[in-house]
Amino acid sequence: MYLPAKVKQEYFKASEDDIVVNTISPTGYPMRMLKNTPAIGSGIRPGCESYGYLLDGNGNCAYITAYNAEVALHPDAKTISVMDKTCLCTHMRNYNCWTCGHYTYRLKDTTRRLDDGSYQTLSAEHIFKDYQFSVEGKIALPT
Repeated sequence: MYLPAKVKQEYFKASEDDIVVNTISPTGYPMRMLKNTPAIGSGIRPGCESYGYLLDGNGNCAYITAYNAEVALHPDAKTISVMDKTCLCTHMRNYNCWTCGHYTYRLKDTTRRLDDGSYQTLSAEHIFKDYQFSVEGKIALPT
Protein backbone atom coordinates (compact mmCIF):
# COMPACT_ATOMS: atom_id res chain seq x y z
CA MET A 1 0.00 0.00 0.00
CA TYR A 2 1.24 3.44 -0.85
CA LEU A 3 1.15 6.04 1.90
CA PRO A 4 2.85 9.42 1.37
CA ALA A 5 6.01 9.93 3.46
CA LYS A 6 4.52 13.07 5.06
CA VAL A 7 1.54 11.07 6.33
CA LYS A 8 3.78 8.26 7.63
CA GLN A 9 5.66 10.85 9.68
CA GLU A 10 2.37 12.04 11.24
CA TYR A 11 1.79 8.51 12.53
CA PHE A 12 5.33 8.32 13.94
CA LYS A 13 5.00 11.71 15.66
CA ALA A 14 1.67 10.90 17.29
CA SER A 15 1.42 10.77 21.07
CA GLU A 16 -1.29 8.94 23.01
CA ASP A 17 -3.17 12.24 23.38
CA ASP A 18 -3.17 12.69 19.59
CA ILE A 19 -5.46 9.68 19.08
CA VAL A 20 -9.19 10.35 19.40
CA VAL A 21 -12.32 8.29 19.00
CA ASN A 22 -15.10 10.17 17.26
CA THR A 23 -18.33 9.54 15.37
CA ILE A 24 -17.67 11.79 12.39
CA SER A 25 -17.88 8.85 10.00
CA PRO A 26 -20.92 9.22 7.73
CA THR A 27 -21.89 5.69 8.78
CA GLY A 28 -22.26 6.81 12.40
CA TYR A 29 -19.86 4.19 13.72
CA PRO A 30 -17.06 5.35 16.01
CA MET A 31 -13.64 5.60 14.45
CA ARG A 32 -10.19 6.16 15.92
CA MET A 33 -8.00 8.67 14.16
CA LEU A 34 -5.25 11.20 14.67
CA LYS A 35 -6.84 14.41 15.92
CA ASN A 36 -4.86 16.56 13.48
CA THR A 37 -6.18 14.69 10.44
CA PRO A 38 -7.14 17.16 7.68
CA ALA A 39 -10.47 15.34 7.31
CA ILE A 40 -11.76 16.77 10.60
CA GLY A 41 -13.50 20.07 10.01
CA SER A 42 -12.83 20.30 6.31
CA GLY A 43 -15.68 21.54 4.22
CA ILE A 44 -14.83 19.46 1.19
CA ARG A 45 -17.59 19.19 -1.38
CA PRO A 46 -19.09 15.66 -1.33
CA GLY A 47 -17.75 13.38 -4.05
CA CYS A 48 -19.73 10.23 -3.34
CA GLU A 49 -20.69 9.63 -6.95
CA SER A 50 -17.03 9.67 -7.99
CA TYR A 51 -15.46 7.51 -5.31
CA GLY A 52 -18.13 5.25 -3.88
CA TYR A 53 -20.80 5.50 -1.23
CA LEU A 54 -20.40 5.25 2.52
CA LEU A 55 -23.95 5.13 3.75
CA ASP A 56 -25.59 5.27 7.14
CA GLY A 57 -28.12 2.75 8.43
CA ASN A 58 -30.89 4.41 6.37
CA GLY A 59 -28.99 4.28 3.09
CA ASN A 60 -28.04 7.97 3.15
CA CYS A 61 -24.68 9.70 3.30
CA ALA A 62 -24.67 11.64 6.57
CA TYR A 63 -21.79 13.82 5.32
CA ILE A 64 -23.88 15.14 2.42
CA THR A 65 -26.64 16.04 4.91
CA ALA A 66 -24.15 17.77 7.24
CA TYR A 67 -22.45 19.56 4.32
CA ASN A 68 -25.75 20.83 2.92
CA ALA A 69 -26.80 22.04 6.39
CA GLU A 70 -23.59 24.09 6.69
CA VAL A 71 -24.06 25.53 3.20
CA ALA A 72 -27.62 26.53 4.13
CA LEU A 73 -26.36 28.20 7.34
CA HIS A 74 -23.60 30.07 5.49
CA PRO A 75 -24.88 30.60 1.93
CA ASP A 76 -22.36 33.34 1.09
CA ALA A 77 -19.27 31.69 2.59
CA LYS A 78 -16.48 30.75 0.19
CA THR A 79 -15.35 27.96 2.51
CA ILE A 80 -17.21 26.08 5.19
CA SER A 81 -16.26 23.75 8.01
CA VAL A 82 -18.18 20.56 8.72
CA MET A 83 -17.28 19.33 12.21
CA ASP A 84 -19.86 16.63 12.91
CA LYS A 85 -19.17 14.37 9.88
CA THR A 86 -16.43 13.86 7.31
CA CYS A 87 -16.38 12.74 3.71
CA LEU A 88 -14.56 9.43 3.88
CA CYS A 89 -14.93 8.76 0.15
CA THR A 90 -12.72 11.70 -0.79
CA HIS A 91 -10.49 11.92 2.27
CA MET A 92 -9.53 8.23 2.27
CA ARG A 93 -8.68 8.49 -1.42
CA ASN A 94 -6.48 11.54 -0.79
CA TYR A 95 -4.83 10.11 2.37
CA ASN A 96 -6.35 12.93 4.43
CA CYS A 97 -8.24 10.73 6.86
CA TRP A 98 -5.64 9.42 9.27
CA THR A 99 -7.38 6.49 10.93
CA CYS A 100 -5.30 4.44 13.32
CA GLY A 101 -5.19 1.87 16.05
CA HIS A 102 -5.10 2.60 19.76
CA TYR A 103 -1.35 1.91 20.07
CA THR A 104 -0.26 3.96 17.07
CA TYR A 105 1.54 6.31 19.46
CA ARG A 106 3.98 3.47 20.17
CA LEU A 107 5.07 3.29 16.52
CA LYS A 108 8.00 5.60 17.28
CA ASP A 109 9.36 2.90 19.59
CA THR A 110 10.02 0.66 16.58
CA THR A 111 12.42 2.97 14.74
CA ARG A 112 14.98 5.72 15.14
CA ARG A 113 14.52 9.46 15.05
CA LEU A 114 16.75 11.09 12.44
CA ASP A 115 18.78 14.28 12.88
CA ASP A 116 16.17 16.31 10.98
CA GLY A 117 13.46 15.25 13.47
CA SER A 118 11.74 12.79 11.15
CA TYR A 119 11.58 9.05 11.81
CA GLN A 120 13.31 6.37 9.76
CA THR A 121 10.86 4.37 7.69
CA LEU A 122 11.52 0.66 7.93
CA SER A 123 11.78 -1.67 4.99
CA ALA A 124 9.43 -4.62 4.68
CA GLU A 125 12.47 -6.89 4.97
CA HIS A 126 13.48 -5.35 8.32
CA ILE A 127 9.95 -5.72 9.71
CA PHE A 128 9.72 -9.34 8.54
CA LYS A 129 13.10 -10.27 10.03
CA ASP A 130 12.22 -8.56 13.30
CA TYR A 131 8.93 -10.46 13.43
CA GLN A 132 10.60 -13.74 12.52
CA PHE A 133 13.67 -13.58 14.77
CA SER A 134 12.94 -11.25 17.69
CA VAL A 135 12.92 -12.83 21.13
CA GLU A 136 11.50 -11.80 24.50
CA GLY A 137 9.33 -9.11 22.91
CA LYS A 138 12.33 -6.93 22.02
CA ILE A 139 12.22 -4.82 18.88
CA ALA A 140 15.21 -4.90 16.56
CA LEU A 141 15.75 -1.22 15.84
CA PRO A 142 17.22 -0.30 12.46
CA THR A 143 20.90 0.56 12.23
